[in-house]
Amino acid sequence: MQSMWRDLRQDVNRFFFIRETPFGLALARIMLPLVVLSMVWPRWFHARELYSADGATAQLALGYGYANFMPEFSGEWAVALYSVLVAALLCVCVGWRTRTSLVVSLVLYTYFSLLDAISTMTKYSVITTHMLLLLSCSHCGALWSVDAWLARSSGPRINPLPPEFDVWPRRLMQLLIGIIYFGAATTKINTPAFFSGDQLQMWMLTHINFRHPLGEFFALYPLMLKVMSYTCFVWEIVFIFLVWNQRWRPLILAVGILFHFMTTLTLGLIIFPMTCYVVYLTFIEEEDFLWLRQSLRRSRALPVAWSAATAQLQNSATAWLPNPAGWQRHSGWSFGMLMLLLATGGVAAEYQLDPFGLRRPEGPYELVPLDPEFAAKLTAPPEPLRDEDKFFAVDTGTLLVGDMLADRRRVFRQGDKLITQCHLVPPHEDMWIECRILDAHNRIVHRSGNVAMRESFRLNFDYPITTAVEPGDYSVVITTAGREIQRKRISIVGNGSTMAAN
Repeated sequence: MQSMWRDLRQDVNRFFFIRETPFGLALARIMLPLVVLSMVWPRWFHARELYSADGATAQLALGYGYANFMPEFSGEWAVALYSVLVAALLCVCVGWRTRTSLVVSLVLYTYFSLLDAISTMTKYSVITTHMLLLLSCSHCGALWSVDAWLARSSGPRINPLPPEFDVWPRRLMQLLIGIIYFGAATTKINTPAFFSGDQLQMWMLTHINFRHPLGEFFALYPLMLKVMSYTCFVWEIVFIFLVWNQRWRPLILAVGILFHFMTTLTLGLIIFPMTCYVVYLTFIEEEDFLWLRQSLRRSRALPVAWSAATAQLQNSATAWLPNPAGWQRHSGWSFGMLMLLLATGGVAAEYQLDPFGLRRPEGPYELVPLDPEFAAKLTAPPEPLRDEDKFFAVDTGTLLVGDMLADRRRVFRQGDKLITQCHLVPPHEDMWIECRILDAHNRIVHRSGNVAMRESFRLNFDYPITTAVEPGDYSVVITTAGREIQRKRISIVGNGSTMAAN
């Protein structure tokens, strides 16, 4: 037993405390600020409105009964602090005063996110704040950064090898994304609509996030969505267990890249996939980077021009900063002065933009009254849903796979079993739904009905097409409460006829 615990302790120590060159952390440090800036920079123009006492903040703590949990500053201070956030993120990207910039970015980004729970506080902002925290505890600025260049230029080159540090910050980032996936999978276990594909179908038909090119296309194939749902669930469950295996890691990460890319094409997600891609960079091991570098060198994929350009850039930087040691000694003061200058410049720029029109000759902007008819519609009691709004589509086919219609068609043979699947849109009440089959003369050939419970997403009706049914054109009509909702044209051919594909 003691040997088992000793081996376990040694494995834990190797997992968290081996020393390595932080290649993956350096890449994450460079890319994460760029992703964050893509959502921070557009909000700078609205900082006074979103994050100051002059605007309309929406504090997250307000929903928990804490009205003034976070302090709210005036518009000028909010703009100044937001300008500092933008500048600190840029400094993180280039690696100047890396740890200080990371701490400043972490504090300010968390503060502004808590002030605006409507748009700034999202699932990717939560991941981002954790990443900033863990990066601030790491030595991600030891590579490919201004700090590393100043330290290398100002001191004697005794050890030409890259520095090595404990690996635990990178391990915690890897565990972060693995636990997020595992938690998402356990949440889906209690969501039957996800496994049936109905939830994905509804998401793909909306453009709540950004417009997407393939959402509507995939929504037409519910069976494919069901397969994708189960595949996503299995991948999220096994990610944290298999990603540590050297053989499985490339496959698991490749599936993750494909998964997040498809969420962009089908759901319109952009920032969240990019954030996850940044976390994936932490799975780059030191051996992976060294192998890639050696492979590129052997294949001569790194042109001589690149090496020449790098040397020229270093020479130019040295010429521009003739005394790197002096710059390193005074970089703290320079960093503080730059933040102060940019904060002041941000306030001055926002003053010129004048978002509220306070300095216009005609006076501040005024709220435009709503059209009285539109205002009355907003304040009126909610109207009951129309029956047709509770129905999404009606499909016909012959084969069910997991309660999903697998072969949608409109042409049937005698001897087939006609399956009519009625897709419903929640929320809806318990409804009695009838399926009627009418011939070309609008005469009822068959009628069946069933109750759709309030939690139902679909209802199926079966009709065996016997030889007694004459070939011809028919209509499948869905009704509820005696009113026709949807009508679908079908054709029935004899056994000897050739069935045309629809």
